Amino acid sequence: MKVAFIGNQGGREVYAFYAGMAKALHDGFGASSRFAVWLDGERSDLVGQGFVDADCLSFEAHVRNAPVAGDDEIDRLVRDYREVNWSEVVAAERAFTDYSMLLGAAGDRRESPEYVRGLVVAIVRFLEQVLDGCGAMVCQTADTLFSLIAFKVARHLRIPAYAIAPAWLLEPGKGGGFFANSEYLECERMTRSFAVRAATPLTTEERARVETLIQSIRGFDGKTAFNATTSKGKTAGRRALSPNAVRFLSYLSENARRNKRVEYVKIDPLRKVRANLLRITRKQLTRNAFGPSDPDSIPSRSVFFAIHYQPEQSTLAQGIWHVNQVALVENISKSLPLGYTLVVKEHPWGRGNRPRWQYEHLAGFYNVVFCDAPAKEIIQRVDAVVAVSGTVAMEALVFDKPTVLLGRNFFEFSDLIYRVPVINDLPEVLAKILVDGDYAIQPDREERLHRFLMAYLDGLVPHFPLQEFAGEWGCALAAELDLKPVPGAIERKGSPA
Repeated sequence: MKVAFIGNQGGREVYAFYAGMAKALHDGFGASSRFAVWLDGERSDLVGQGFVDADCLSFEAHVRNAPVAGDDEIDRLVRDYREVNWSEVVAAERAFTDYSMLLGAAGDRRESPEYVRGLVVAIVRFLEQVLDGCGAMVCQTADTLFSLIAFKVARHLRIPAYAIAPAWLLEPGKGGGFFANSEYLECERMTRSFAVRAATPLTTEERARVETLIQSIRGFDGKTAFNATTSKGKTAGRRALSPNAVRFLSYLSENARRNKRVEYVKIDPLRKVRANLLRITRKQLTRNAFGPSDPDSIPSRSVFFAIHYQPEQSTLAQGIWHVNQVALVENISKSLPLGYTLVVKEHPWGRGNRPRWQYEHLAGFYNVVFCDAPAKEIIQRVDAVVAVSGTVAMEALVFDKPTVLLGRNFFEFSDLIYRVPVINDLPEVLAKILVDGDYAIQPDREERLHRFLMAYLDGLVPHFPLQEFAGEWGCALAAELDLKPVPGAIERKGSPA
């Protein structure tokens, strides 16, 4: 079997991890690999490491050599990929769109329809070439336009996808991640385990593990163990000023050399400077806009919605139809039974991204209040939780609260979650929960929660996706693909059976 490893953003750190996985697959299971990277220099690095020249492809070379896309190619994508809404895909790219309504805080540049159409066609053409003859695809999660399109092309070609996703919610002191098989982070291994466990009670040891995980989730403060291991993760989202400000001149120099037909994340320097100034200013102007921090201020008969950090894949890929969260809060407000209040909390990382008027506008609704208490304190005091995606939904489950999911995520297979893919169905679902008491009469909630969480643990690879564990992840992928070890191969410990 040949496995395609597709990377774009992240540079050497990403494809070095993939190279470690590829080596484990080749040495232990006889699988071959093909690499797709952004730049010619990254391709040369892989060839220098001994990977086959013909199986190391760069998007930069493809763009340089491919003809400019005409109307015929655009028509082909629309016709052949009938299952794909390309406008929805484009809306998920943060570099030149602002469907999140941050109004300049991300530095979004303006691009022509011709540029966007040409970029989409170029990425699709390249990925079709890369995936030709491959039996599986490994990629990054759908946090970029490139990787989101990779999922669409792989599904169209009926090639299974495996994205490397670090796990945020873990047993204390343990690392972990999982293979996401869709752009929504859905994990087939977890779903299969959940189905298999339907008729089998958990063992005493499994119940103990689940109870430990429940306590860990209840104490989760948003600081993930994985982010603590990475330099970017230690400061991600915590400051209004871009982390590139400390190397401003070299950053601008690197950016000037970028070809935006390849590295479509190339910034507009003036817009980026303006975005940083906006975030700094807005952070000061909105510091009193987030409501009281006292959880006792939460009114009785209330529903909680935590604003998701943006721009981020939690809304851009997993909940694109709810990405305008100003409009979403309005819609939840309109969906509440009379007598209920919507409690809204801004994400700690998102402060400074939005103009003050958005908070004032939302707080002006008769049944909307802001609260800045810790999310877990709010969850324990409300009657239900609504989320697009994100960890707040899993936190609500372990606090035994009715949880409504508007988008899609890896935990959606839980049969305790209320799925609402269409927003105008929300009033009926909330009435079912809050008026009819549907959740309160659900049988065996504790057992169903335990089964769900054990299936989640079953789906984890017990290592963070870091370079030192690349071999273990390669072996875990071999298990997913049901590859047999080659004679004499050394078996690695710690990967799923």
